Amino acid sequence: MSTHSKVMELPLASETAREEYHLTPQDGDIHSQIMVLNGNPLSVSSDGDIPPLEPINVNSSEPIRVAPFSIVFAHLPDAVVSACG
Repeated sequence: MSTHSKVMELPLASETAREEYHLTPQDGDIHSQIMVLNGNPLSVSSDGDIPPLEPINVNSSEPIRVAPFSIVFAHLPDAVVSACG
C-alpha cells in the first residue's frame, strides 16, 4: 500500500467555486461517536430532524485537501473529468 498522496488537476472551463463537504470524527478521535461536517457536529434534533448539510465553497483551481481520518465529498460544477486519462 502506498503512503504517498496524489493531487489530480482537473480541467475546468472557468474559475468557479466548488462545494465541499468534509466529514470527520469529532476532535480527530476515530473512536468518537460524534461526526462533524465542515466543523459542525452532526446531531439529530429532538424531533428526529437532521441538521442542514451546508457545504463550504472553495475556488475550483485549488486542490481538494483530505485530512487524515476524513471523507470529502466535492461537487465539481462544469468539470470535465476522464476516468481513464
